[in-house]
Amino acid sequence: MVIMSEKNVKDLIEDYKSIRNRTIEFLNKVPEDKWTWRPHDLLGSFGMQVRHICTSQQAYIEGIKKCKIDFSQKDFDKEIEINKNKAIERLKKLDEKLFKLITSIKDYNKKITFVDGVSGTSEETLTNVINYMIEHEFYHQGIFTCYGRLAGMGKFLFM
Repeated sequence: MVIMSEKNVKDLIEDYKSIRNRTIEFLNKVPEDKWTWRPHDLLGSFGMQVRHICTSQQAYIEGIKKCKIDFSQKDFDKEIEINKNKAIERLKKLDEKLFKLITSIKDYNKKITFVDGVSGTSEETLTNVINYMIEHEFYHQGIFTCYGRLAGMGKFLFM
């Protein structure tokens, strides 16, 4: 059994902050008239992608609190899809909630039930959960890269 230390968790959170800051840096560069633009009828807009990120992050926060992450709560603020400033502020507020929650945790080895609609249910550590959040952010950075280029924004390097 691997014992997770406060340092391991803090290092992961610092990685997450760095990755999220690059996402926000990119989103700040999206022109207002492109926020609701969709590269294809079957794809979402920049705003819809951010709305999804926010909904997922809220599920992670609530799930870490309850020791069960299940993504069943689908309520969201539709305005995030059309208001870039509100969307970016929502990401920042969710980050504050996440970091406050993580710093309040005393037992980093406590198991969190993770219910994934694709892979099923598993028992995860906090570090695995944070890594899932990092992977999710990278995934959306890839989408933003494609959207940005298709929208004529040129190249943006997330790395």
